[in-house]
Amino acid sequence: MKEEIKSVPVHSLGISQIIAYGSLFYVFALIKSSIAIKLGLGVEIIAFVVSISLFIHVLTSVHVGVLIDKYGGMRVMSIGLLIGSIGLFSIALSKDLYWFIFSMFLVGISFAMASYNIAFSTAIQLDDKNSRRHITLITFYGSIASTLVWLIVGKLLPGYGLEVTCFFLSICLFAMGAYFFLYSFIKDMGRVPINMEKVAHIKLSELIPKEKRAVLLLMLLGFVQYLIFSSTALSLVDYFSVKFEAYYLAVVLASVYGPFQLVGRLIEMGLSKRYDARVTGLFAAFVMPISLILLFSSNFSICILSMALFGMSNGLLTVTNGYLPNLFFEPNVIGRIKGYIGAPTALGMACSPFLSGIFSENINILIILMVILSLIPIGSIFLLRNEKIRSLN
Repeated sequence: MKEEIKSVPVHSLGISQIIAYGSLFYVFALIKSSIAIKLGLGVEIIAFVVSISLFIHVLTSVHVGVLIDKYGGMRVMSIGLLIGSIGLFSIALSKDLYWFIFSMFLVGISFAMASYNIAFSTAIQLDDKNSRRHITLITFYGSIASTLVWLIVGKLLPGYGLEVTCFFLSICLFAMGAYFFLYSFIKDMGRVPINMEKVAHIKLSELIPKEKRAVLLLMLLGFVQYLIFSSTALSLVDYFSVKFEAYYLAVVLASVYGPFQLVGRLIEMGLSKRYDARVTGLFAAFVMPISLILLFSSNFSICILSMALFGMSNGLLTVTNGYLPNLFFEPNVIGRIKGYIGAPTALGMACSPFLSGIFSENINILIILMVILSLIPIGSIFLLRNEKIRSLN
């Protein structure tokens, strides 16, 4: 095996998550209606296709994990971002449902190869010892993805239309993908273990009992957290639009949680040297249902507080999800382990646009459901505290 590389392009990895999440996920909260009008379809159909595209992540997660361990996370990300560029370009040109489905297929493949799990795996591969700090730094950037994209698209879409908006996002994806592709080869960041062919098909059944328990709890944690976050996030603009009867005000209010994800990650960074990641994660899990309950208030200030707590909780939990597998598994298998964990996580995200569409006329019921589900991450992290971790020295 090649000697481990200690240089981690953490800022580039962070910027990539702004572009990936912003262009391949968050943007659909704003453009789904425009796509529906252009194609003459219902918003529910568009939301369903977006959900199906995200389901690709579920089907490919383990295979992407193998590619990460074999070729390195950065090279996998570069291809994913370039595919996403083609997908957004194709959406701009879509003229019917079948063309749109093809475009979203590309978007789904792209998201599976360019989202947080791949960025986190890259950080762990390149510097295992300091990966918790690097993952936190990467999520600093990701915390503003929704805010930045919603504010930009909120102005760009009404002024220039759907096509120009998609072309702009396509260019951003292409630029980032091309940069990573060149960087990974210039810095020789390919990682091909000598015995790769013997471990490429690692199965859950081959893990020892404590490793199986850890994986299953992490799967449950990832699924529920991302289901709650994604379903809520995709519904916020519509929810606040109805509540306060002002579209751009709703966009701004919904965007509040983004910067507060950064606050959550600053808290994580400040406490990381004193507390286990499971302790900080448990704190964030308790805050989540509180933030959702506060959403029911008709008071504008309380809604701002709700968004602040929602962002802080999710920001910290994202680091928890990204780092916890590293407590139990070695870096040389982290891609495949994250592949298994990433499948239910992706399923949570895949279900969210569909749930958002189903409850679009009564988002209060959706929020009640999310409050109930938010009790599950509390239990998952609590049980993970009893599991023995590996030596990180």
